[in-house]
Amino acid sequence: MALNAVQISQTEMNNPKISIIVPVHNAGEYLDKCLTSLVMQTLEDIEIILILDRPTDGSEKVAEIFAAKDNRIKLIYNEENLHTGLSRNKGLKIATGKYIGFHDHDDYSEPTMYELLYKKAEEHNFDVVRCNFSCIYNKNNTIINEEYKYPDMSVDPSNKEWIYENVGNDTISCVIWNHIYRADFLAQHNIEFLDSRTICSEDSIFFIEVYKNLDRLGIVPKYLYYHVFHMNNTGKVYNYRSIKNRIAFFDELYLFMRKNNISEKQSRSFISKNIASSLYSGSRQALLLFPRKKAIEEIQYIRQNRLMMECIKNLYKKENLSILFSLKPTIIIFLFILNLFGKKQKSS
Repeated sequence: MALNAVQISQTEMNNPKISIIVPVHNAGEYLDKCLTSLVMQTLEDIEIILILDRPTDGSEKVAEIFAAKDNRIKLIYNEENLHTGLSRNKGLKIATGKYIGFHDHDDYSEPTMYELLYKKAEEHNFDVVRCNFSCIYNKNNTIINEEYKYPDMSVDPSNKEWIYENVGNDTISCVIWNHIYRADFLAQHNIEFLDSRTICSEDSIFFIEVYKNLDRLGIVPKYLYYHVFHMNNTGKVYNYRSIKNRIAFFDELYLFMRKNNISEKQSRSFISKNIASSLYSGSRQALLLFPRKKAIEEIQYIRQNRLMMECIKNLYKKENLSILFSLKPTIIIFLFILNLFGKKQKSS
């Protein structure tokens, strides 16, 4: 593994331009490419904070080899498995850069990514700047590169209701790793991550908190970040995307909207379709993973949560039938069964 990264003196490292925070668990073969893409950034004045979250596949050894050759890399060892949310928070606490970037341990980025984002932020005094990204899939041994950019309307962060609605119904991708954030902006608004051991899609909550507090947003219209999909992605693990954790996410999202003056009716409307699809997906996964009794116990969490059941019932109202019938037939059947046999209980 050859590294040509420029070594930066400790004096220069006191105030790096960007701190890049990378939680590392079992990244496997992907970590080398990830770290190589970071140390080869054309913006040399950066710090790379690797939060070693109790890996069991030797990822810490790869990180240590890189750190031994590049003094911009800081290694933080978690005493227990904190997952991505709290690991990123640990990185935020020690970061010294003017801006903060987040990077997944199995993704990679163009060498110019952070330089272009930094220049845009500095030239126009933006608190947040983002670029476009690509999703990388391996389908039948063929690598597919699917380019993704945000809908044009989301460029305007002043349209808060549009953002809340589209985050709520999952029509924009709430990714955080194609952005940089001014560190004092995050600190001023006390924006950090929720505990991803008890809630999924914690990055969506972080995203919506950021956009709530944004007045202007910088855009670099280039595809500079590559998000790699594979069998071991965190998002595919049931412990992370369990029914209980999905419900916790929707509870948090609903509370966020209500606190930000979105009516109860609108808040439920914004998330009802997403709730239906997400809880169906979680239930299907539980049925495939667990014995039937255990799977049914997992699904019972839906019936025990008042908000989930009320949002599902909301889809059966006359004004929402078009939304209901836009769902896949299997989801509609699933919702019908929940409505038919589910006993309305108070949320615990």
